[in-house]
Amino acid sequence: MRSRPSAATMKATIKKQLRAAVGLYRSFRERTPKKLKTVGIDIPRVVAVIGHCESIDYTTTHGSETVLYRHDFVKGSRPLLCVSSDGKQLMLIGGRFKFTERGIVDRDIKGKEVENIAHGTELD
Repeated sequence: MRSRPSAATMKATIKKQLRAAVGLYRSFRERTPKKLKTVGIDIPRVVAVIGHCESIDYTTTHGSETVLYRHDFVKGSRPLLCVSSDGKQLMLIGGRFKFTERGIVDRDIKGKEVENIAHGTELD
């Protein structure tokens, strides 16, 4: 049985993850977040796999304007769309992509960026 990390280790891990999250936010949104907030989530032990996620649409502020984007995943990078057993949480599990200052970037099996002409298509 694995031992639980100490409170100090947990606090250091959370700080490191928070710095990384702020860095991602800042690089993508081109500004520093106004507020920092931790959100508690329940990670289910069991999910239903619905299928592959072909694309995702999201609205965000990029710089000073609010924009609706669509990312069409290339075939080899598609994550699984899963749902918690109570039907209240959707999750994207797996897939070969990374979220960067450019948004969602597809990767090949070796981890290299895949050219995706539909990358971050603006919908407005």
